[in-house]
Amino acid sequence: MQHITIFDRARFTVIGSGLIRCEYEPRGEFCDADTPFAVNRTHDGCRFTVTRGESCLTIETDAIRLEYRGGDFSKETLYGELLGKPWYFGKPSERNLGGTLPTLDGVDGERALPDGLISRDGWFVIDDSGTPPITNDELGKTRRGRDIYLFAYGSDYKRALRMLFYVAGKPAMPRRYALGAWYSRWWAYTDEALLDIVREYEEHDFPLDVLVIDMDWHHHDWTDRDTPSCRAHRATTGYGHAGNLGWTGYSWNRRLIRDPEALLRALHEKGVAVTLNDHPHDGVRVHEDAYPEFMRRLGLPADIGYEAEFDASSKKYMSAFFASIHTPLEKQGVDFWWLDWQQDHLKPFVKGTTLRHLPWLNHCYYRQSERDGKRGLSFSRWGGFGDHRHPIYFSGDTKATWPCLAFEVMFTATSANVGLFYWGHDTGGFFGEPNAELYVRWTQFSALSACLRAHSERHAALDRRPWLWGDKETAIMRESYHLRSRLMPYIYSLAYRAYEEGLPMIMPLYYEHPDTEEAYGHDGEYFFGELILTVPVTEPLAGRTAVDTEIWIADGEWYDWFTGKRYGAGTHTVPCPLDRFPLLIRGGTPLPMQAYTPRMTARTPETLILRCYPGEHGSFTLYEDDGVTRAFERGAYMKTHLSYRKEGEHITVSMLPEGQGYEGMPSVRRYRVELMHTAAHTDDPTLTVTVLDDMTVIETPPVSANTPVCITVSTR
Repeated sequence: MQHITIFDRARFTVIGSGLIRCEYEPRGEFCDADTPFAVNRTHDGCRFTVTRGESCLTIETDAIRLEYRGGDFSKETLYGELLGKPWYFGKPSERNLGGTLPTLDGVDGERALPDGLISRDGWFVIDDSGTPPITNDELGKTRRGRDIYLFAYGSDYKRALRMLFYVAGKPAMPRRYALGAWYSRWWAYTDEALLDIVREYEEHDFPLDVLVIDMDWHHHDWTDRDTPSCRAHRATTGYGHAGNLGWTGYSWNRRLIRDPEALLRALHEKGVAVTLNDHPHDGVRVHEDAYPEFMRRLGLPADIGYEAEFDASSKKYMSAFFASIHTPLEKQGVDFWWLDWQQDHLKPFVKGTTLRHLPWLNHCYYRQSERDGKRGLSFSRWGGFGDHRHPIYFSGDTKATWPCLAFEVMFTATSANVGLFYWGHDTGGFFGEPNAELYVRWTQFSALSACLRAHSERHAALDRRPWLWGDKETAIMRESYHLRSRLMPYIYSLAYRAYEEGLPMIMPLYYEHPDTEEAYGHDGEYFFGELILTVPVTEPLAGRTAVDTEIWIADGEWYDWFTGKRYGAGTHTVPCPLDRFPLLIRGGTPLPMQAYTPRMTARTPETLILRCYPGEHGSFTLYEDDGVTRAFERGAYMKTHLSYRKEGEHITVSMLPEGQGYEGMPSVRRYRVELMHTAAHTDDPTLTVTVLDDMTVIETPPVSANTPVCITVSTR
């Protein structure tokens, strides 16, 4: 049966048993093109029936019964039942669990969140009305009429996300280095100073993967001295955002960065990726080095001094912009761009549409970043439903307060409800009073987030280099950085799981336990993948030696990373001095890790560490690829199925690799199995066994990277 039905001036598309698209267009000009939200409306094979009456159309699936009586959509013309519960057009999502915000600029505490896809009502409507169609990477005109997507999923929230990603595309697989440690600061650094920062990270034993160069990489009004070069590059036209005509800029400030090519080459030699800040709203003006080439690509003479308005709606303009500005800088060594769009008050909508700039610019920048076979990488604020295809995101200029940290933790978990899995926050807060204890707690949170990114405003006391905040605080933050480095094999596997299965890296408790009331009462607690449960500490010690923090466990055996204490089902109070927070590891499942490395995302490890806490049985799939290219889409990866099983007095840990491999893959692999809180032995002479106070370590000899390995030990 045809899954598309037209009745009166409405069209209905059955996409799945719990997902129907409903359009009303007075002229019958329905949209088949992609939109910023929807990229796939094919039928998934579900069973359904369509019944036509003289004045009524009825569509039924296993989850939805929809009736339409003609005319514009209203509660009288479009209604039905969703999983047996009454629904009508315009009905509010009364028990919605919240979504996310485009930015946290200026936020200092809790804010109201818009609705997300996930609701305890068991259904939600995404309104795609009015968004322009996209054809050949070009926006069309704003559409008329109504265009909604009706989701019905009950309490199966994971299914809701699968339906979202079916119609709106998969969450993209980020480049591996984006999941690492970043240093960023709004400061007028020289090239020597930037290289010194990288050296200092090494000297102070902190990992670093990405270096961000903020606005001062180019010329702008309030920092440039009156030199001939600065005068030649000084802007005289533009919107003057924040009182600065130089907010937009594309010519290297060679007063600060005298040899950009050498700087970028040196950073790459050290294994550090680089991103530059970009505020594109003023476009390419006459003072820019690339102005003549930009004008040539527009088909205009450069000597007339014409400054074309920044026009994201024009494919010709954007092609010239990327080709003359971004591509040459990328060839010099810029790895990706920080799209710092804050200018909706100046240019609210893409010209000729009612679409705001952010979702479209994120799409355009992401597509540009896919050059040369690389997987795309954007770094921008959130553009709404559908923008999950363009990670990674930064949450904006937050204030350094305890309430802001507490809100950010909840906000990050709730963002899963719109498909946003990759927030990179300003660790410590962007502006405010210096507070070393707050910075430590924020760092502990970021260590178990999408990335560990430090950033701050132009304030001497807010330099977020972690070794500047006191010896005790430095040591604790170093432990958090090292923790993330050691967990990178697990973290990167979570990123692939998000891409392949649509499961959030940071997941609210109610995704796993939707029918348990207790799961809805712990906003600050989340799963970091299926093997880690955590609650970042978000209140000060205030004279105490520890903050008592509550953690709720639904089931299973969990072990404290810091103390080794076992926790079972129930609510527990965990005392947290500054150097600890509730970080629990699921028992009975191998947790893949690596030895600490200062470039935590640079390559896959030759020695894989499998940490196993006591339990009965469990499994996890390690995922590995080259980290940067799209070759994984063609099968260039390895999966290693890891399992743990305890039967009587024997424990078996298995490692079963499969896949065609990838460029840069180690040819051999060693395994180090850490059986925590377990004394064990084996008669296998090929294994090295070391019994320590709190664990037994079993090390294998090197084997071919695609060779299965099975280890059995006795606990007698």
